[in-house]
Amino acid sequence: MDPDGNEAPADNGNETPAGNGNETPAGNGDETPADTPPDSQLFTCNASKSPMFKSRDVLNMRISADFTKLNSAPTKEESGSQAVIELSDQSGAAPITANIIARGVSRFHCGFRPFSLKFEEKQKDNIFAHLGKSVKFVTHCGDREGLSPTLKADSLETYEQRLLMEDTVYQVLDQLQVPSLKTRLVRLTYHDAPTGKEETHLAFVREPEDEMAERCGMVEWEDLSGVDTSQLKVDQHGLVLLNLLNDFVIQYDGIDGKNLVHMADLDRQAIFYAPYDFDLVGVSRPDYVANEGRTLEQNRDAFADWLRRNQSPTLFDQIDMMLARADQMQRAVDQSSMNEENHEVFSRWLSLYLGLLRDFRACEGHTDDPSRPLCHVEDDHGDGPDSASVVDPGEWSARVEPPGDVDMFAVDLQASTLYSLGGRVPLELFDAQQNLVASASDRTVSFMPSQTGTYYLRASLGEQMVTSPLLPRPEELDRYISLYTDDHGASLETATTLETGEAGEGKWELAKGEDEDWFLLSAGASANVHVELRDTDTGRIEVIRRGAPAEELPLEEYLLEGDNDVSWLFEQPGEYVVRVIQMIGLRPNGSYTMTVQ
Repeated sequence: MDPDGNEAPADNGNETPAGNGNETPAGNGDETPADTPPDSQLFTCNASKSPMFKSRDVLNMRISADFTKLNSAPTKEESGSQAVIELSDQSGAAPITANIIARGVSRFHCGFRPFSLKFEEKQKDNIFAHLGKSVKFVTHCGDREGLSPTLKADSLETYEQRLLMEDTVYQVLDQLQVPSLKTRLVRLTYHDAPTGKEETHLAFVREPEDEMAERCGMVEWEDLSGVDTSQLKVDQHGLVLLNLLNDFVIQYDGIDGKNLVHMADLDRQAIFYAPYDFDLVGVSRPDYVANEGRTLEQNRDAFADWLRRNQSPTLFDQIDMMLARADQMQRAVDQSSMNEENHEVFSRWLSLYLGLLRDFRACEGHTDDPSRPLCHVEDDHGDGPDSASVVDPGEWSARVEPPGDVDMFAVDLQASTLYSLGGRVPLELFDAQQNLVASASDRTVSFMPSQTGTYYLRASLGEQMVTSPLLPRPEELDRYISLYTDDHGASLETATTLETGEAGEGKWELAKGEDEDWFLLSAGASANVHVELRDTDTGRIEVIRRGAPAEELPLEEYLLEGDNDVSWLFEQPGEYVVRVIQMIGLRPNGSYTMTVQ
């Protein structure tokens, strides 16, 4: 993300929005989605109070500033100058003054850098009213020496068409009245104050993140200074919507925490995200490396697979909302100034994707019907003791999908034997009477059964989404699970005590996972601790002194095959918890000897 810093929230006052009285209204005026039950509209955002977004007409604007410096300074901090903004659509209106400064990450290297206008105070009675003290502009990029192949275009027309396509994606999502940034096209005349040169190009104004958050009943994360956020949890309904929107526009740059507006609903103690920055989406830029040149049809098929894996009441509600606004989304494309070729691409995209959503909407209640491949999710393991898959202690995998799916395994365990349980899905282990014996979520758990017999392991993600990227990696579908006999436990209760002068022998039992062996040992100021690693490439040791102050962090070191002197980890006298950890993806089933002298 590219935050502006601690901006003040948009003004809530009652000023009359400034305008010229003859602009085309933005949207169609029906703020409540047609034919959508109130309970299905999970996210309803109010219209913006700013006159900037009361119209979709292109705004004619002239900015006088030191654009030579803005577009050539080596850093953003050195790019700033005084700017004077004039609106030719509003004759007689007084010029507006602001500071102008370059912004962007990859686009900072463009010939025409994106920029922010920063005002001394919040504006009133002009086009920037209710937009806070900083407003961002997205520009057409333009040639520059050394510009990356991703950003470089073959002509000025291509640069401007890319900008129009990005704006159109924003306009399409804006019709849904969910958390999404508003935009307004600007025909911008750049007046370079030092040289007097002028040139005119298209740009667009992007709504400030805090303004969008406020009109959607939330607070942008940047404005939560001094607020305790430790109890806030990511809202699952919001997460479904976020991924649905990103996948709908084929946004690969919107995963792994990138290009997201981070917000909080303090009343609901929930975290929400909104997608933005749509210059490289698969609709308009299939040539972008992350899009791998896939056609719209190929992306639609991947989207269908994502929908099938994640079908849930929440997803169907969100799709209802999108289908109810299908005409408005198409109208946003029709009203765009894109050329004929790009209009055709965007119209075909909406036709393919909305057609898929209509077909998929009929899947509700038909997950178990193998004759409906768009709907059916084959269950690889039963969901109860009677249909549980019989397994031996060890390692295996499961596909826990769609949300709400449960996979059950039956495994015979021996009394008074040390076992460890873990994986990449929350797990619960029950005895034959369905009493909970052990559970694991974020880390490996060790235990000893009190009785010999058949136990039942339950794997489920609850209502969480199954995958978030459009094309999931295999490990996100095949959830790794391990329940295995262990030589040393992975908790304080099952840790092995190692006395000075002793040698502790250990073996990593797993072929694909990350076995942990825990030890308790006492070390003096001159402790001599070695770990000899055998039959594997590397491992890791982590130690923490018991009773140490909270700010004293664990110490760790990577282990190589052969002898490893780790004495420096024990320089302070005391009792230590030691974790000797297997590394995933290397030679499996290594062994080691740890000695304390």
